Amino acid sequence: MNWLKWRETKWGSYTFALCAAVLFYILISHINVILSGIGIFIGYFTPVIYGAILAYIMDFLVKYVEKILAGRLKEKPRRIVAVGITVAVVILLFVLLTLALIPSLVKSITDIISNWSIYEKQLSEMIQSFSNNMGGSSKLNASDVSRTMNSAMGQFREYYYENSSSILEKVTSAGSQVASWVLAFIIAIYFLFAKKELLAGIRKIYHMVVPKAAHARSHTAFARVNVIFSKYIVCEVIDSLIVGSSNAIFMLIARMPYVALISVVVGVTNLAPTFGPIVGALIGAFILILVKPLAVIPFLLFTIVIQTVDGYVIKPKFYGSALSVPSVWVLVAIIVLGRMFGVAGILLAIPIAAIITYMVRDLLAKQDDVSGEAVGNTGNESENSK
Repeated sequence: MNWLKWRETKWGSYTFALCAAVLFYILISHINVILSGIGIFIGYFTPVIYGAILAYIMDFLVKYVEKILAGRLKEKPRRIVAVGITVAVVILLFVLLTLALIPSLVKSITDIISNWSIYEKQLSEMIQSFSNNMGGSSKLNASDVSRTMNSAMGQFREYYYENSSSILEKVTSAGSQVASWVLAFIIAIYFLFAKKELLAGIRKIYHMVVPKAAHARSHTAFARVNVIFSKYIVCEVIDSLIVGSSNAIFMLIARMPYVALISVVVGVTNLAPTFGPIVGALIGAFILILVKPLAVIPFLLFTIVIQTVDGYVIKPKFYGSALSVPSVWVLVAIIVLGRMFGVAGILLAIPIAAIITYMVRDLLAKQDDVSGEAVGNTGNESENSK
């Protein structure tokens, strides 16, 4: 008797169902341990994953350069030139961003530390003026503010000296993250050069695993997913450039300090939907309140205006054709994926919501087609019976 026939018996099916239920219960009850184990395992492949993501993003520019060079160079040298130009552009953008960001960040920190007493005096005068205008009814006074600020600075120094080793460990960890990204960038370059061979190998493995009948449908689904991610990335970059540039122009007109630093922060944080602009506005306001407190209110008002225009005019225009997703599903996806995967979940919430929406709509369309065919067949049978 073939041992596989036990599955066809009644006791065999019951045993299989019971084992599956027990295994499912064990997995659910130990989900945190399983997820942490998966996270540790994936951590070993972090540079490779980062490299694949960078290669996917950089490939947009590579394909654009290849289109420009089409007809002038053969396929292999065209790919080499396109990848070389893309790598040079990415390095140049990183250098320019670093030159714009690091000096402003260092200057802001040194100015805050060196001018702490001036900020304390200005804030004390503002509080005293406010108290006088209120007719002395305010409970705050300049001496209270001075003592609070001096206490805060003292606590900061004490924390720094007591936790210097911990801070050094965090700096070292940040250095290792930078090294991982550098390694990921190198891996991305290899991925770009070997794109054709890698995709051919993936297709072969995929065709071995997936039944032949599902090839056409799966290829269509993957193509649609690729289009969604492609348009999402392009739209996010353009949208962030618009918001960051608008912020820089406004700050230059209003003669606010740290234009490059705050505008870069606003542009980068705008990549994260919903909560990103709030974080960027708070960081910018915190920097301004230490240097030029009167500039905080116009900065926040402009942020509200630009984010309103961005949310109701710019983003619908960019995302409308490719990512027509109901706003409620976007909010649900951001909250759920953000809790599950942190910043990465927030960044991928919109494209994942768009993919799920596409799959559900495609499934409903097929179901409607099946129902229509069934109704048609029923009508034909009724006519034939008559």
